[in-house]
Amino acid sequence: MKRIRKVGLTNFILLISSLILVIILIGFSFIRNATSANEIAHTWKVKSNISQISATISRMESFGLAYEATGKIKFKQAFRDAQEEYDSLLTSLENLVADNNDQLQRINIISQQMQGNIALFQQKLDSGYSLENLQQKEIELHFMMDVENKLEELIAVEDALLEERNQKFTIWKYIIVGALGIATIIVFLSLFNLIKKVKPLIEELLATQHELEQTNRNMEKALVELKILNEEKESEILAKEAAIGEAEKLNESLIAKNQQLDHFAYVASHDLQEPLRTVSNYLEIFQEDFPERLEGEATMYFQFINKAVERMRNLISGLLSFSRLGTSGQMENIDLNATLQKIKDDFDTVIEERRIILEYETLPVITGYRMEIKQLFQNLISNAIKFTEPQTQPHIVITFEETTNYYNFHISDNGIGIPEKDFSKVFDMFSRLHSTKDYEGQGIGLAFCKKIVELHLGNIWVSSKFGKGTTVHFTLKK
Repeated sequence: MKRIRKVGLTNFILLISSLILVIILIGFSFIRNATSANEIAHTWKVKSNISQISATISRMESFGLAYEATGKIKFKQAFRDAQEEYDSLLTSLENLVADNNDQLQRINIISQQMQGNIALFQQKLDSGYSLENLQQKEIELHFMMDVENKLEELIAVEDALLEERNQKFTIWKYIIVGALGIATIIVFLSLFNLIKKVKPLIEELLATQHELEQTNRNMEKALVELKILNEEKESEILAKEAAIGEAEKLNESLIAKNQQLDHFAYVASHDLQEPLRTVSNYLEIFQEDFPERLEGEATMYFQFINKAVERMRNLISGLLSFSRLGTSGQMENIDLNATLQKIKDDFDTVIEERRIILEYETLPVITGYRMEIKQLFQNLISNAIKFTEPQTQPHIVITFEETTNYYNFHISDNGIGIPEKDFSKVFDMFSRLHSTKDYEGQGIGLAFCKKIVELHLGNIWVSSKFGKGTTVHFTLKK
């Protein structure tokens, strides 16, 4: 247990430290990215203001010339309204570019030129110029064109700023994506390292459990023999009592080991969920807040990350379920025929779609954990269906024999079979003989079956002809 705690704590600290560092990097990148976005928005606002000023100046010129040509009061009032709008826009523009002295100087030049132009128009408005004054229009139009050129210079400067800020915005966007990628890599490397170091310890604990169970069975046999000899030799009573005491100690040790193993698997599974939630949450935040920035390869990368996080979450969930086997309740009498009927009802849609043939004779009533026994048969039947070629009609046969102390069961199929070299590793946790592209799953189904059988003091093994089918054999103690 000290080794388990040391390995778990060290890797957990490393994982959390890495995540904190990456989260700080991501947070800083988000802040810089938001700053760039605000600067871009500010530049667009300045450009919009300049465009409005240009349009307002054009309107002032049009209304002034219209009044000059027609003498109508409405054009005079329209000119003054446009002038007020121009003054307001110019003040707003000066506030927007207050931190840019070059732009302020250009605005001052425009303001001075426009003051002279407005004064000229005002003189005509006040003196009531008429058609004979139209010859001055060329001077006015040339003056206005000069103002427009200054406005275009303002816009050109803002366009240059906008391009620079767009480049900064793009750079920070790629930094954020890169930081998320680094975070994902760190999490997976840390998780992989943790699982790699924890797995041998779990296997060692499982091996110890198996040895203790075997010792317990041997002690039970010794107790039976001592009871028989007790009638003949009273002197052996003390030896029998000592053996009983030893068996009880071994049982208590086995229970403690099982509790430690289950607690460790639960804590490890629970703790491993947290960094995955962190990555998943930040991915969701980025996708929700910046959907317009996920294009092309970025979208594909996010899909890869989400799939990998989901697969790791499923693996951890399987580990947690594995640790909980045998805790669903007390042993009870189980009618396997009723259990098989429930399983057929659960697989009703699949059985109908693939025209599955499921044969079994009248099965016995056994003593065991109800939920675990159902899961045992369900996993084996599900594997038989899954590992049968799609163009082949699945044919599954369940048989059994009864011995003095055990029921021996056999579940045969006509699937793809298992190579003989892989017989010993099909029951290992997270062991897979095929890629997830060919057959879905986490590689824990048969590991579940093995633990369930061992909970009922039995054994499980396979026999197979590669390409022709597989038979899973297991025993359950009466």
